[in-house]
Amino acid sequence: MIIEVLFSELGYLHGDIGNVKYLKACLPEAQFIETGLEEEPVFVREDVDLIYMGGLSEENQLKVIEKLMPYKERIEELINQKVCMLFTGNAMEVLFREIIKGEDVRKGLNIFDFSAVIRQDQAFVGNYFGQFNERKIVGCKIQQAMTYGANDYCYFAKSIRGIGINRSTGLEGIRKNNFIGTYLVGPLLIMNPYFTQYLLFHMGIKKPKLAFDKTIIEAYQQRVMEFENKKTSMQAE
Repeated sequence: MIIEVLFSELGYLHGDIGNVKYLKACLPEAQFIETGLEEEPVFVREDVDLIYMGGLSEENQLKVIEKLMPYKERIEELINQKVCMLFTGNAMEVLFREIIKGEDVRKGLNIFDFSAVIRQDQAFVGNYFGQFNERKIVGCKIQQAMTYGANDYCYFAKSIRGIGINRSTGLEGIRKNNFIGTYLVGPLLIMNPYFTQYLLFHMGIKKPKLAFDKTIIEAYQQRVMEFENKKTSMQAE
């Protein structure tokens, strides 16, 4: 099994690298390849089981867009082939049509027809509680951009508490086949063991085993209980 981690040297924001560390604990015999910005991605010429990328600074988003642009068709091909991809934080924005900040319009890979609009006065910081298939999703959001476009039929999670891709929708993230992009940050996979099992299954593991399963499931159940209780669920905006 091969997991390709893209551009971790750019400094994953908000603890997103925790997702990679947890996958390594769950998959001790898997091959993890950390592809640097100056290297050709492994997915260009080889089959991989998961492509992961975490949150980026605005400057590094531009570097990644430039790097991945020659491989746009290959990325689209892999998405259509249902290869698993998990892009957390603002990483999915590099695949958008554009990223807008004031008068500056930055062209993305245009794999997904969305626009990310960066306005500091509209940034969102807060807890998130939502529904992904039959699974509850808990987590944190630090969302600098509001994203606009129709994700009615391609969202990742339906919000119970917290915003979606922008403040006027409760539909969070983007999902197409086995590509999942979400604004949730930090150790998403540690906080959501049943989602992690889902991901591992679609990577080809028929009976996924979680590292530290008892501990993280207990912690997850406690978070869900707190989020379902309006008196204990806190949300900052």
